[in-house]
Parts: sequence; structure tokens; C-alpha cells
Amino acid sequence: MAKLHPDLINKEFWYKDITLIPNRLPDFERDMVDLTTHFTKRLKLKTPFVSSPMDTVTEAEMAILMALLGGIGVIHYNFLTIDEQIEEVEKVKRFEAGFVFNPVVLSPQKTVKDVYDVADKHGFFSVPITEDGTLNSKLSGIVTHRDIRYRKDMETKLKTVMTPREKLIVAKKSETIDKNDLQAANEILRKNNLDTLIIVDEDDKVAALVADSDIRKNEQFPLATKDENKQLRVFSAVESRLELAKERVGKGYDAGLDGIIIDASVVFKEQLEIAKYCKENFPKLEVVLGNVDSGEMVRKIIEEASDYCDALRIGIGPGAACITQQELGTGRAQASAVWECSKEVKKLEPKYGFIPTIADGGIKIPDTIDQDIAKPGDITKALALGAKTCMMGGLLAGLDESPGEKEFDYEENRMVKKYRGMGSTEAMKKRGALRYGIEKMKIKIPEGKVIKVPYRGSGYDFIPQLIAGVKQSLQKQGFKNIKELQEEADIRPLPK
Repeated sequence: MAKLHPDLINKEFWYKDITLIPNRLPDFERDMVDLTTHFTKRLKLKTPFVSSPMDTVTEAEMAILMALLGGIGVIHYNFLTIDEQIEEVEKVKRFEAGFVFNPVVLSPQKTVKDVYDVADKHGFFSVPITEDGTLNSKLSGIVTHRDIRYRKDMETKLKTVMTPREKLIVAKKSETIDKNDLQAANEILRKNNLDTLIIVDEDDKVAALVADSDIRKNEQFPLATKDENKQLRVFSAVESRLELAKERVGKGYDAGLDGIIIDASVVFKEQLEIAKYCKENFPKLEVVLGNVDSGEMVRKIIEEASDYCDALRIGIGPGAACITQQELGTGRAQASAVWECSKEVKKLEPKYGFIPTIADGGIKIPDTIDQDIAKPGDITKALALGAKTCMMGGLLAGLDESPGEKEFDYEENRMVKKYRGMGSTEAMKKRGALRYGIEKMKIKIPEGKVIKVPYRGSGYDFIPQLIAGVKQSLQKQGFKNIKELQEEADIRPLPK
């Protein structure tokens, strides 16, 4: 691992207490730095950024942003119903795909209004029309935006505006899906200048769709985190209670979920049972456990559940909206927690195998917005200390893509957005208390607070700046990738 200065050994230190010393002579440019890293055992990211499962940080829009730019988003579970969370997962999986399986279809008797309802819910207008409005009946036609954009009568039946089956150019399932040949479908789409290509089976039933918009997205976002079907990857949070998690995990898996984070302020023993249940019933699902903050906690989890754990989340109380350390006197400095936990994982790797660590919380940049590259120092420090990825909450809560509206703060004379800890009294009115294991308690001690963070604009501008900043930090130290940084970084204390 990296070299930790003797003055830091067995000490508690934050990111602000350390610096990374350049010892090499760089002979390459910033853009040659490769930030590819492991999020879980099997899942790699091209950008080491993860958005936190907080209800003022990650829903579908943030998860889409993160995945398009090479990271990944974790959708919170602080909804009133499980289905609301699953809808957010579905939005991500439908946003970009190769073959769009189980597409939304309507019947000829539905109306123009129904198409607009689909667009409001899912974000697209192209809808195949089948005989009875299900995938179990034959294709009758298709309705696209151009068919309805000038229609004023919302009650117009789709049978009068759709392009009928006999005029449609379609692809055969046997020539595309069955051969796993997305390129063949894309060639038909481009050759015929189509917005949407319907793929049908031998009975002329809709098997899947391919959209021209997805081809353009592939070219625009080369770092995107995708599954085997070219759909964006997404994780969701679940409770640290087995009976509560079962339904959420099952529904998420059916919606195409790539993995779960068993979300708690501190790892519960029951998390190991949930992880085992997931791996036995949904073996393709990635499972992240946490939170931990010591080598001893890491060792106990790995010794008991290394086969069920795909990554560990580090951090108890370091977040800007978390007050666990102040209220309860427990937790620790985040930088030292990341170092100790990552070191223990590395020590146990020969016997139990590789398990990545996620540095969760405490990432800060100066509270100003300007045109310079965003200050990424804490991210680079977390990576140097051994974390494979960084999970961020407050840093992302001020973006357009986070839930909630921006507002003008007259006291601070700037635009802000609300950011709240999941242990805040406000968040616990929904399901936040589950994260802290106090949902049944009459007396609930808040472990979070509600704060305002600066409005940072579009994440499509902000995240690329962060990426460039991390790359520039590694380049300054002479490291071409995260592996080199973690093996040879020179970590020293900053003078007091």
C-alpha cells in the first residue's frame, strides 16, 4: 500500500490533515490518466464516483447522470412505497439500452393522452401498438411524437393516428436478439432513418425495441457504466432488516437492478443474513455491506461473509449532514477509517479474496463556484488511502439532477438547495429511521440535520470538472492510474 508517514500511524486524521507528496517526474499528460476502478468485485467503473442513497441526492435523474459519466448512482429507499423506488430504477434502465425488453405498449383503443402519460412517466413518445395493449398480442402499429405533436384532441383514438403494421419496417428476433447482434438491428435502424425499430418474434409479437437516441447517447458518453445489454447500471438501497429487504430486493431484481447497498449508519449483524439471502436467490446481484470504520469490523464481516459481500462501505459519521459523532460520541475521522479498513481488506485478501472498499462521506471542496476545475483533493486522498471509489452526498446535492428545487438564500445572497442527513428528524418521518435501527422506538435521537448547500448547476458540467481534477492530481504525482497511486502515494501530515 501507499506510504503513511510515521506521525500518522495509530492516529485519527481527516482528509484536511494530510497531503500527498509528488516524488516523480511526470512524462505524460493529464488525459492519459486512467481512473478505471472496481466498485464491487465484478463491477468496474471508469470514474470512481458514487452518489449516496440519500433522499436529497439520488433518484433516477442523478443515477442516470452518474452512470453516463462513468460512475454509478444508488437510489435511496426513503419513499412511501417500494414501488416508488422501483419506478426510479426502471427509469434508469429504460433511459439507454441496446435491446429494450418488455417495452411499454398500448392498444389501438387508447388515446393520444395515454401516449403523453407514457412520455411523462418514462420520458419517451414512441410506443408500439398491439391488438390488446399487451405484449401477448400481435403488433398493430406504432405511435411516435410526430404522429401526435399537433393533435389538440387528447381523446383521439390511437388507431386513427398510428402508423399501421403493414407500413412498418421491423427486425426479426431470430436475426438480432437470438444472435445477440445489436449491430444488425442498428444497421436496419440507420439504413431506414428510423427513430425506433421494433423487433418481432415468429408470431409477430413485440420482442424488443431499439432506439436511435441510444446510438447517439453511446457516442456522446463513452465512459458510461452499462450492463451486457447496453443499459445503464444502477444500484438501490435496502433496509438492514431481512423481512423488509426481501420484497424490495425481489422487485428490484425484476426491474433490472444491478446491485444493492444494505443501508445503515453502522453495519448490523442481520446484514450478513440479507447478503446470504441475496446471493442464494439472486446470484447476479451485487451486494455492498456497511457502514464500517475499523479493521476489526472489516475482519469479522470478511471472516463470516466474504462469499456474500461484494464491497464494503466505510464511514460512520463523517458527512456534512451527519451528527452521529457529535450526538452519540461514536464514529471516527474518515481518512484514518479509510486507511485502516482498506489495509485490513488487503491483509485478508490472500485468504478470502478481493473486496473493494468505498469511502463514504467527508468529501469536501471549497464552498465557492467558479469557472476553474472543481477542487478534487479529498477524492484523490481517499483513493490514495485505499478506497476504490468515493461515495458523495453533500457535494452532489446542489446539482440540478438531485431531488428538490433550488431557492435563493437572502442571508447568504446566493442560490442553494436543501440537503438532509437520513438520520435527521425530517427524513425519519418517512423511512429514514430504518437506516438507524430505531423505527420502533418512541424516543428517536436524530443523527442527521438539514442544511443548505450551494447550488452548483448542471452535473453534466460539474462532474467532468471533478474527473479532470482527479486526473490532474494523479498526473502531478506521476501516477497513470489508481493502482499506482495506492501502491506508491506518499501521505504526510499537514503542519498544524
